[in-house]
Amino acid sequence: METTLFQRQVKFILRFGKALHSAGAPAHTLEATMQDLCQLLSLKGSFVSQPTAILSSFDNGTEEVTKIERVEPMAVNLGILSNLDQVARQVIRNNLSYEEGYQRLNEILESPDPFGKLTQLCYFVFSAAGFLILFGGGVPELMAAMTVGLLLGLMAVAKPIGLVGQLFEAIVAVVAAFVTFLLAKLFPGLKTPVVIISGLIIFMPGLFITIAIAEIATNNLVSGTARLVGGVMILLKLTFGVFIGSKLASWFHFSSLGLDLGPLPQGVIFLALPITSFLSVVNFKANRSDWKWVTIAGIYGYLCAKFGTQHLGPELGMFFGGTCVGAMSNAFARALDKPSSIFQWPGIILLVPGSVGYRGMSSLFERDVLGGLDMAFTMVTLAMALVVGVFFGNILVKPRKAL
Repeated sequence: METTLFQRQVKFILRFGKALHSAGAPAHTLEATMQDLCQLLSLKGSFVSQPTAILSSFDNGTEEVTKIERVEPMAVNLGILSNLDQVARQVIRNNLSYEEGYQRLNEILESPDPFGKLTQLCYFVFSAAGFLILFGGGVPELMAAMTVGLLLGLMAVAKPIGLVGQLFEAIVAVVAAFVTFLLAKLFPGLKTPVVIISGLIIFMPGLFITIAIAEIATNNLVSGTARLVGGVMILLKLTFGVFIGSKLASWFHFSSLGLDLGPLPQGVIFLALPITSFLSVVNFKANRSDWKWVTIAGIYGYLCAKFGTQHLGPELGMFFGGTCVGAMSNAFARALDKPSSIFQWPGIILLVPGSVGYRGMSSLFERDVLGGLDMAFTMVTLAMALVVGVFFGNILVKPRKAL
């Protein structure tokens, strides 16, 4: 093999790995995908993925290359993952040269956000409303949750940077708690914990922690531990922000409106589930052509976990839901020749135990140490059950490939 060809291959694989990291691929998925790509190109490769770096080593039999790439932790982006998969297959099939593939990767990463600010704002409002309905709130809670969602959405679309960006979770938690407790003075009996969790659910690191557990379970200890600590820090910022917001609201006093708006109609939950699932298209920045699969995945995962929980209990129910999602995502990938992530991540997003972790941190702030530790242990147990379930689903239906 010519040295120039080897260098071109290494350059493309490195860019592909960095792009995968930018799309939020977990360490075990990124390493396995890069390994598969090396094998298809007849190279030997070794990879270590961390939240802030990718260590790579390549060998073509006559030459070795070792590289270190600095990267930034990113959220899951299904649109980028799907487009990267297409480019990789075109390069492997010689439909694109390595240089053309490299350029296509750059174009994918530099492409603008597929959803405008108005769409993102609607996402915050309707996500808060959808989760509020799923959590069992009434009409006052629904109005409060949509108000909080609108305010947090306005803050999020401004894309804060610098120190504000670093403390953004704490700031939005202060605003959510402050507004909620003020509304509770106008509407006595308002279920403030439900409203706050529904408004902040988008910022809950449930998926973040679940991915961390998956990385630890696959022996990616450094990446998994770092990601887990990062998730716990987000929970701490959210909890502390809610604590500050509630204290600030206690300084204000209003007369009650004396309105009794009552509960929501029973059938509204049948609208909340598909709408909340559909909003995962915006959350994961999926391609518009995949909206139906993302929506179906969310509904499917929620119903499977609900059925399992009712008949098997919380832990086994979560395992059952994860198994169903893992198996179906692989079947989806094989049938449509798409990355299984398009079905898997939206399928488990409604199952991840982010709100449980938040309630655990809240209990600790209220000096209920035993209650807080119990909630924290429950969060880890549910996340582990979900991860093991997804892995078991991979055994039932063999993955098309690592991605």
